[in-house]
Amino acid sequence: MKLNDEIKISLILFISFLIFYALQIPYYTSKPDVIVFAIRSLADKPITEFAYLPKTTLLSGEALPNYHLGHTIILWIVYQIMPFNIASTIWTSGFISSISGSLIVILTYFIWRNLNFSNRISITTSVIVGLVPSFWEQSVIGEVYALQYAFVMAFVLAYLKDKLILSSLFFMYANLVSPLSGLAFGLIFLKGYSKNNFKNAFIVGSTALLTYVVVYSIAGTNILDLLNGFDHAPENRGLTYRTIAFFGFILVNFNFFIFYLIKGIKLSFSELKNTLINLAVATSPQLLLILLGATFFIELGSFQLPVFWALAFPLGYYLSKVKINKYYFAISLIATVAFTYSLWIRTNIVVGKEREEAGKWLRVNGFNGISVIGPWSVGVSVIQGRDGSNLNALQNYYIEKSCPGNEDLTKTQKDKLIIASAKKLPFRVAISKINLSGLNLDHYNPFDKITNGNLEKLYENDSVSLFKWEK
Repeated sequence: MKLNDEIKISLILFISFLIFYALQIPYYTSKPDVIVFAIRSLADKPITEFAYLPKTTLLSGEALPNYHLGHTIILWIVYQIMPFNIASTIWTSGFISSISGSLIVILTYFIWRNLNFSNRISITTSVIVGLVPSFWEQSVIGEVYALQYAFVMAFVLAYLKDKLILSSLFFMYANLVSPLSGLAFGLIFLKGYSKNNFKNAFIVGSTALLTYVVVYSIAGTNILDLLNGFDHAPENRGLTYRTIAFFGFILVNFNFFIFYLIKGIKLSFSELKNTLINLAVATSPQLLLILLGATFFIELGSFQLPVFWALAFPLGYYLSKVKINKYYFAISLIATVAFTYSLWIRTNIVVGKEREEAGKWLRVNGFNGISVIGPWSVGVSVIQGRDGSNLNALQNYYIEKSCPGNEDLTKTQKDKLIIASAKKLPFRVAISKINLSGLNLDHYNPFDKITNGNLEKLYENDSVSLFKWEK
């Protein structure tokens, strides 16, 4: 196939997925960390000290270091050039992810073409990647993972083309977006395990590492502080739970195509054994850390996206070999899209909107200027609903603390507080009834934990409960 034809195909894929993703952004009320990224981008200069919230919002006073520096800089620059009516929303953040997600699709296409796979296999695999729910969601919300993996894909493609310096720079920047990008380094061995490939891998890895250290030094950040961001306990969830959770994520991501995936793994293993082994080796660090529980629920995207990207290949390989005009394929495709939207995308939309509605209720009913205390998952959305995209409001009126008790309220040194408590989704409540360590739910009721001062319930919907505490 001529290069011009490949460029035309890539443009069609890019524009199609960009429209598909971007049209969903206005209807997607984002997650709390995305809201913070957007709000922080309204600052006078890029905030490089902390990843999410400043020390003033944390009772412990220990803010996570900014290990998303690459995302921070790009987001801040784009926000500065946007019209104010757009820059004051999360749309810009989501649009960067949509561009990144669309780039992932076409970079996937070029990667498999450069590995000498047919046009049909490359297109099918790239489309699957774009529709895998994890990639789909990350390409709609303004998180770091779509941007991170776009640079990972650019790093791999540049390496396959023997552009070592360019590959080093892409890999360095992927790690600036998230240091866990380093776990994807093994993808370059899709090119093989020759002596020359090991030499080139060393050149790329060492150059990227050196440049990474230099960039962080110039930014004035202590690079050793990044280690603090990953010191998280596995939350008492055993190996059995993590294994079930991992396969659960695979099932949710491939759902009605799971049987095609299984057949694809069998077929590609018999016909392309080395490629499948290379993919397994390249994603083994992520698999190992997932099962060990290390930061499993902290950096989901960095661990899961490479695994799902790898699994898209055997599925794409199988689908490219069979006739897809049979009725059951169409049913599977429609059911997959409907399932993904209704139980994944739409759920996040509803939960986010309900948490913001709680904040709007506070504003309408005169509860402005009172600090909100609660878990990260709900407190940030409540603040945004009440005070809008306001960096000062976040710093001055939000205190991050899950399930606060008497001692926590005393530490805030506030006379009045709004306590925000997240309510679990019905599905989460249902599976918590399974007798398995890690699935149990702790139901927080402030009336059981707070005995000092006056406490009253103000508001409740399906996603959040609000209480007023007064000293």
